[in-house]
Amino acid sequence: MLYTFLKLLYKTGLWFFFRKLEVRNAHLIPDQGPLFIVSNHPNTFMDPIVVAAQLRQPVYFIAKSTVFGSRFQNWMLRQMHLIPIHRKEDNPEVPVSNEEAFAASFKALEQKKTILIFPEGNSFNQRRLRKLKTGTARIALGAVADTGLDVKILPVGLNYSAPTRFRSDVFVNIGKPISVKDYMAAYQQDNISTVQNLTEQIRLQLEKLIIHTPTDEEDELARQIEAIYKERLAPALAQTALPHERDFIVTRELVKSISHFSQTEPERVTTIRKQLDSYIHRLKKLRLTDAVLTKQNRDVLQQSLLGLLYLVAGLPVYLYGLIHNYIPYIIPSKVARAVTREEEWYAPIMLTTGMFTFPLVYGLELWLVHEWAGISGAVLVLYFLSLPLSGFFTLHYWNKLQNTQSHWLFLRLFYSRQHVVEKLRHQRRHIMAQLEKAQQDYQQLS
Repeated sequence: MLYTFLKLLYKTGLWFFFRKLEVRNAHLIPDQGPLFIVSNHPNTFMDPIVVAAQLRQPVYFIAKSTVFGSRFQNWMLRQMHLIPIHRKEDNPEVPVSNEEAFAASFKALEQKKTILIFPEGNSFNQRRLRKLKTGTARIALGAVADTGLDVKILPVGLNYSAPTRFRSDVFVNIGKPISVKDYMAAYQQDNISTVQNLTEQIRLQLEKLIIHTPTDEEDELARQIEAIYKERLAPALAQTALPHERDFIVTRELVKSISHFSQTEPERVTTIRKQLDSYIHRLKKLRLTDAVLTKQNRDVLQQSLLGLLYLVAGLPVYLYGLIHNYIPYIIPSKVARAVTREEEWYAPIMLTTGMFTFPLVYGLELWLVHEWAGISGAVLVLYFLSLPLSGFFTLHYWNKLQNTQSHWLFLRLFYSRQHVVEKLRHQRRHIMAQLEKAQQDYQQLS
């Protein structure tokens, strides 16, 4: 009962928290177990929420034992379908024994339940897959050996555009299920190597479903190139892809090309990286954006004027939304930063806190309007609907304000220091020419 209530609550919260939550290959998700779901783990508690929200059936979660504590806490966590597992790094001095966790997992699979596990063990806010632990393969193979069940392993890739930011995007990429029975003959001959082989297969499947950057340097370079070159890459690399798949495909191919040139022509990569660093640093210093720099001056002027009209006309609605939504919006962010310094925890803490602050503040505002202004009936309902709608408008207005400000800054710079703008545009054209040549060279290899 508690799990069902929390799932509904969090599923609703996800709709508000993310600007876009898109799923690829949802038809590959089995309706029931025995099923193991394995996923990368970039965003702590947000990851199981996102995955569980895509499944019709209840999900049981393998969690590190350190989240368990008092008898009441243990009862609550078990009601939420958490299964504790002990890890050596949590308490190196105590011998590790996961017999209870394995037994609980076997029982859950025997009852045709679905178990979610993150085989990396820890959460890291990075676009890469770290070394996988063998626990998933050991439990799955052991369950099939003991019960003869047809256990499947479903790989799921989680790709966040900005894991710690409100109203960002997440792309859930579902892979083809792996049949554990296919490994049983080998398991009977050599269980250790079979566990390793199955773990390796899981790793290979997950790497196909996520953006996997080998190093922080390559990831940063990929983000920089995406910022100025992604629109040119999209038509060439993702012509037949659906809209929600296009960004993923383009970024994945971009990362592959960077990895290739890093190994074959490291000097070329270093040159492009230095030029991009210089260009982006100058843009930030001048408070400009690459998107503005690529536009014709007359288009910038036109959009600046239209943006100014929009800001003037929308100011009353913006202020209305700001007054009604600022407190429930800012509290989750303050709480997240007060509770932890680990960025991986910001999003789930903000989501959880926001699920309380928004209903409570909205409820208080409704009560005050009803009691003090005497508003009721249909007018009160319309007032209630205006609260979240004005909140979304306020976010859009703020983004429009920043965009328009960037346009006006560009115009002021162009008419006062035109040579600076021309130098930036020349620098950009030089970088784009090098990226075009790199793309052509990489395509010839394909």
